Amino acid sequence: MENKTTQKSKLVKNVIIITSVVIVALIIYIAFFLHGRITVEVMPENAIVTIDNKPMEVKNGKSSFSATLGKHTIKVEADDYIGYKEEITLKRGRNYAKKVALVKAPAPIEIAPSASNIAINGNQVFYQNTSDKLIYRAIIGQNEVGEIAVKENQAITAKPITNVDKIVWSPSKELMLLKRGENVDLFDFKKYDFVNQQETTFGSDIGDIVWSPDDSRIAYYYAPPSGEKSIIFANKTNSTKYRVANLAELGISDPYLAFSPNSEWLAVIPRNKNYAENTIYLINVFTKEIKKIADTGDQKEAIFTVDSEKIIYSTYSTDRNNPYEQALSVMDLAGQNKKSLKINGSASSIRYWNDANRIFLPRSGDSSKLVLYDIENGNATDFYFQGQNDSEISEIFLNDDQKSAIFVSKDKLYYIKLAGNS
Repeated sequence: MENKTTQKSKLVKNVIIITSVVIVALIIYIAFFLHGRITVEVMPENAIVTIDNKPMEVKNGKSSFSATLGKHTIKVEADDYIGYKEEITLKRGRNYAKKVALVKAPAPIEIAPSASNIAINGNQVFYQNTSDKLIYRAIIGQNEVGEIAVKENQAITAKPITNVDKIVWSPSKELMLLKRGENVDLFDFKKYDFVNQQETTFGSDIGDIVWSPDDSRIAYYYAPPSGEKSIIFANKTNSTKYRVANLAELGISDPYLAFSPNSEWLAVIPRNKNYAENTIYLINVFTKEIKKIADTGDQKEAIFTVDSEKIIYSTYSTDRNNPYEQALSVMDLAGQNKKSLKINGSASSIRYWNDANRIFLPRSGDSSKLVLYDIENGNATDFYFQGQNDSEISEIFLNDDQKSAIFVSKDKLYYIKLAGNS
């Protein structure tokens, strides 16, 4: 009996030993054969190193850590420097080592101490000074030593433009619609001739109003006390009108409007109290046909891609961690091939890039950074400038050359050269 007990005890010990050896071997295998070592030396020494957006410890300008084999994204960022990004693939038996010296980010150039109602036309920046209420035109160019500078910044209206809720600029920036509540006036700069500038009544009982990019028409929502609810196409003076759609029949009230870049389509989104009813409609400018292209509601805003073939739209979000309360998605003009972009933000904050698959916008959840986002593959390029961490960007505008941008930070208007980590 004792013999059997001894044999059993030995067997248990052997099993424990073998199991321990297997576990140790497995740990060694996982640690050394399924992982690789990443070492990054950085300048400045206070730079932040992340792998797949997870921060790593940095001591004396050096960060060293293990990671699973396969693809990873390494980022190095520091205040006032252009960030560094690299896609790497860790392979068995090979470690990754890199020295990264960040370059100083460009400093923004202040255009105005206070600005609103901004528009861009080439190297010209138009804005309303929020202090004196005059409209200004700034011209951006190179100074005598070849540096980017504000070459001209002058008022182009003789009198203040007051009590304006919204300014809608014509494509040429020689005319503007002044929206005051439900009333709209037309302002003609007369080639910026102070003496002959003229403000005339455009119309009343008007909701959202947009100007077509090709300057062929103005579209607006018309809702007089009679109960009519229509989409109107009009000329610049509103003397020629065409009722395109009876929105009362469709149960649409106070819609959001947006033209496609090619001026062929008008997006219409109801802003009804019942969010579930707020879905996207398209009106063809030439045939006047109106069609609903989304079956689900909760849509708030929409823009078209630069080729006018897709719609990027924002939907109400109940995520408490989403500061915009909107999430972005994309679909084609038939309402098909829908895809979430996994970005929090409003569609109206997006700016066109010359590539139909890429959009320019403030980074989701962080309005102090600008990002170029690829809607096809999800790749992103971050842009950096000095002082961005405290900038609190509220509005951005992209210059035609896609090499620079205008942004509003704490009411101030700035110009910045785009410097990215791609």
